[in-house]
Amino acid sequence: MQPPCKLACPIHTEAREYVQLIAERRFEEAYSSIRELNPLPRVCGRICTHPCEGACKRGQVDEPIAIAALKRFASDGPWRGRREAVLPAEPTGHKVAVIGSGPAGLSAAHDLALLGHHVTIFEAMPVLGGMLRVGVPAYRLPKDVVDEEIEAIADLGVVMKTGVRIGEVTKVSDLFDQQYGAVFVAVGAHKDRKLAVTGADAFEGVVSAVAFLQRSNQGQDPKVGRQVAVIGGGNTAVDSARSALRWGAETVRMLYRRSKDEMPAAPAEIEEACGEGVHLSVLISPIEILGEEGKVTALRCMENRLGEPDASGRRSPEPVRGSEFVLDVDMVIAAIGQAPESSFLAEELELDQKNHRIITKDAGTTARPGVFAGGDAVTGPATAIQAIAAGKEAACAIDRYLRQESPPALDPIGPDERARVSSAVIEKTRKFERAEKIRTPMDRRLEGFEEVESALTEDRAIGEALRCLHCFLGAKIDKDKCVSCLTCLRVCPLQIPKTNKMGEITIDPFDCQACGMCALECPVQAIDMDLHPRGDIVMEMTAAVGKSAHPDPLMVGFFDLHGNFGASDIERLRQDHPNVLPVMVFGLRRIDTVDILKAFELGAQAVFLAGCPVEKDPFPETRQGLKQSMARTTDLLNALGLDGGRLALCDMPEQGLVEKTFIEDLGERVKEMAPNPMRAKEDKP
Repeated sequence: MQPPCKLACPIHTEAREYVQLIAERRFEEAYSSIRELNPLPRVCGRICTHPCEGACKRGQVDEPIAIAALKRFASDGPWRGRREAVLPAEPTGHKVAVIGSGPAGLSAAHDLALLGHHVTIFEAMPVLGGMLRVGVPAYRLPKDVVDEEIEAIADLGVVMKTGVRIGEVTKVSDLFDQQYGAVFVAVGAHKDRKLAVTGADAFEGVVSAVAFLQRSNQGQDPKVGRQVAVIGGGNTAVDSARSALRWGAETVRMLYRRSKDEMPAAPAEIEEACGEGVHLSVLISPIEILGEEGKVTALRCMENRLGEPDASGRRSPEPVRGSEFVLDVDMVIAAIGQAPESSFLAEELELDQKNHRIITKDAGTTARPGVFAGGDAVTGPATAIQAIAAGKEAACAIDRYLRQESPPALDPIGPDERARVSSAVIEKTRKFERAEKIRTPMDRRLEGFEEVESALTEDRAIGEALRCLHCFLGAKIDKDKCVSCLTCLRVCPLQIPKTNKMGEITIDPFDCQACGMCALECPVQAIDMDLHPRGDIVMEMTAAVGKSAHPDPLMVGFFDLHGNFGASDIERLRQDHPNVLPVMVFGLRRIDTVDILKAFELGAQAVFLAGCPVEKDPFPETRQGLKQSMARTTDLLNALGLDGGRLALCDMPEQGLVEKTFIEDLGERVKEMAPNPMRAKEDKP
């Protein structure tokens, strides 16, 4: 079963996987997991609308996991340069032309190159990146980030040509004469919709949002006025308003015809804009632009009220009679929608006459064999991640087309049928605050276009990742082994296992949070976990011991991943105490007596368990059970002649893994004991 975060993502990113890897301090692996599917991870870490967070199970308990921020943390780290893409040993010999270098075109080119095809991108503008470059301000998406992402795709052998407008001299059909076997059209939606009010074309100072942002984002002064009105309620309108402030406008007012709740812009972006000084006026429509001597001087408006929902599902604005008023402005930026600039395709492809979008069939195929289309040119203005998804889908379709293969039978990843956590589980689940984003103070933002948000620090990222509830990685029952002893019902801190009249045990896989108590306590081992199943710890210890020699006295330390420590603390432990073999676990409650005995069998002279601070423990009610389990294990060690003093339990410090004095004291105690008899047997010839 797939987690809701993956189902909600247009490219089905394994968010659960990389969030878990961050929690385990395996940052480089987290980045590799992200990069496996997403060719633009640093871009998405900044501007993705993160539908995964809207589906996150944690959001039903308190607040969703900050998945986009975690993606940025993993993708911005110094380890990102260590990943090398693997190209096929033999290229296919097929050539593919990609028209447009926005997110759809870039993702298609990336995937096609990895499939062994020779790809050329044709970009009409003098710069690469499409709307990522000219539509998104640098305070949200720095241009060096876009450059780096594009460079990584170019390194795959993708040829990129700027200033080439297909359709003027070279037609789409001409590309086939140049031996291109397929064409992907991803021209975006760079054409503004006209403002249909009196005076819109009559005065200097009325500009389209796309044109304004293109100038601004290429460092060209857009010559803003002192009093600016931005008409629209989408992200483009918000970007225009915030940019106008940075170019020196004294007053910027956004006018939107519906209420704030109906605004299509991201709520966080609206909040940021208002915090920076943008004035938001809702239920307002412009009706006339006024001017003198050829320049804008005012904007006549009227108030609205909301009526019945329209085709979009939002309530329609209805004018309020007698509510007209005039705003003094000297610049009007119209951000009321965009459309594809597809006129050059009218003779070659089938276009929607109303919206000028390219009409496609399955997987981006068009009426012209060998020509595929996707992204905003097909859907109209959408999000970056939706465009990436369109590019990836087209790449698969083009690859099959070139290889003359039939489309595969798809195993659909449908919506999750069980989307709600039970109220009883929500009540019992421990709440943890979502990590706060790190932002530039408001009073310094308008000094320029420096990026407003910073990546999460390592400690914040780890803490945030540890909030994950591990959807569908929890307990599973082998009904053939289960004896209906009801132990799992007794030990589960969330009371998730249920029994029917026949004594059959069921565990809801969506409600379960993978604490591991039922698997640990099950007397017949009928329960196992998908998150680090039984035997994982033993395998990890065995591999670590065999990998390198450890000086005496060898100690195995089990550390709760919920502690306040980072990757550098683990490295410091290895340097300061090379005789300590650290084993990281999602809670000490996951440690079985078998794991401890295996540590001694592998040659450990001592074993200790370091528990996280109680305020960080998602299941503090299991601590007493852990102490009882350790007491039983100590008795067993004594019975085996191992001396139970070799086993110790400690609390982690507020910061770090373990107190230095604890390891030193345990080492001194071990020196006074006889050698580990299990190790002595191993050492005998």
